[in-house]
Amino acid sequence: MMDSTASLNRTGETNDSALEALVGRIMDACEALLRTHPEGMSELVMLRTLQGEPWYLFGTIDFSSPAALYPVHFLLFHSLYRQRERLAAESGETIDINALNIRIRPAYNAGQQEAGQHDALHAFYRDLSNHDLGESTINRMLDDFWQGITRPADDELAQACHTLAIDTPPADLATARQAFRRLAMRHHPDRGGSNEQLQALNRAMATVRHHFRGHP
Repeated sequence: MMDSTASLNRTGETNDSALEALVGRIMDACEALLRTHPEGMSELVMLRTLQGEPWYLFGTIDFSSPAALYPVHFLLFHSLYRQRERLAAESGETIDINALNIRIRPAYNAGQQEAGQHDALHAFYRDLSNHDLGESTINRMLDDFWQGITRPADDELAQACHTLAIDTPPADLATARQAFRRLAMRHHPDRGGSNEQLQALNRAMATVRHHFRGHP
């Protein structure tokens, strides 16, 4: 079993060839998992799955320690962004990369990179040197996240609000919840709806929740 810090040697320096080999295995494993889970997987579920058989890509992960969790999180997201580029070139698909739900889906414009693919998060995670950051930098990034500095892109939030039939930006989280519950009842399979419609509503609600994170 590979330890979650196996890509670093005892001096803390990155072993480039070992790290690239590990990334390649993570990319292949992620695609295999997402092909068998078309509805998507959360980051937490994916990490725990990659710890077990047949993958054994990560050993023990201390999910309570940001400094210990960050290198594993970074390698997963780095691999996902690289796999997204590969799929765009080879099959006209893309990967939605979000801690709450990661999934493969057809790209809006087959064979073309989608808007937002070269956003700040893409640039950050594609730079493998960001795998090795100091604890103070990691803690500052997390502080910024929980204070709401990192939020869904405007177009992502607008699409979520459109799905929920509410104003953009939403007035408050309670309004979004009410809209979600109303539409979830209307589109329930037992009432003539579909699982796909419910999944779209769930993804939209997750985006709106992320927008309000850090707020009362």
